[in-house]
Amino acid sequence: MSEAAILRPRMSSRHFDHQRHPSPAGLSDLVENLWTVTWDLPAGETYTAAVLPYPSVNLTVTNTEADVTGLVRRRYDRHLTERGFAVGARFRPACFRPFVRWPVSRLTDQHRPIAEVLGRSTVELRERIEKEDDQGRRAEVLAAFLLEDLPLADETAFLLAEVVSHIASDHSITRVSQVAALAQMSVRNLQRSFADYVGAGPKWVIQRCRLQDAAARAAAAESVDWSDLAVELGFADQAHLIRAFTATVGTPPATYAKQAQAD
Repeated sequence: MSEAAILRPRMSSRHFDHQRHPSPAGLSDLVENLWTVTWDLPAGETYTAAVLPYPSVNLTVTNTEADVTGLVRRRYDRHLTERGFAVGARFRPACFRPFVRWPVSRLTDQHRPIAEVLGRSTVELRERIEKEDDQGRRAEVLAAFLLEDLPLADETAFLLAEVVSHIASDHSITRVSQVAALAQMSVRNLQRSFADYVGAGPKWVIQRCRLQDAAARAAAAESVDWSDLAVELGFADQAHLIRAFTATVGTPPATYAKQAQAD
């Protein structure tokens, strides 16, 4: 989970504590960051944490499970009750592929046990994490688990990770042809490589990054000109932005903006 990806961030911060932790040396080429979440809700109260995830794979240990979550194409909801925790590693886009050596698209929109995906027992990992109360120490335990079995370097993964990073940071990237030029690949090879390594095509990745931009703008600004923002983010028009935002987030952007500001 990342702060930039959390929907309605101010409301969420009143229900759970989210922290990011840097990847240690030896892991930072593959893992963007580690993160921890803790919550302690009153008896009978529940809260649904909503996230618009990055185009990344997450490996997570919670008080109830130890899973790998592939790229999620819609809003991701996590229902919180009572008291609990989660500690996770958000892999750089494309950089989970070296760990499994099969197309990451097989994990898209799926949650699968770590033991099944990596072929490693997580019994000791879960026990060690559950014994820790400090969030930083939980992140260190998870990082140590990953460092025990690092894959060989994969230059394609590193290249595509940089490409996705450029898509996320450069709002002027709105077309697949721009991404192909950046990666120095043909459009066809780019699409094949994205499916294999990232888990979705470059067109989808561009739109997800621009929708995250729109959600962040809505949460931060009191007033948003949706027509101007649609043009800025590369949508055909305001209606195109509204359709894409609503289909992914679950509410129209103007409604989401009112909710985020009311928080």
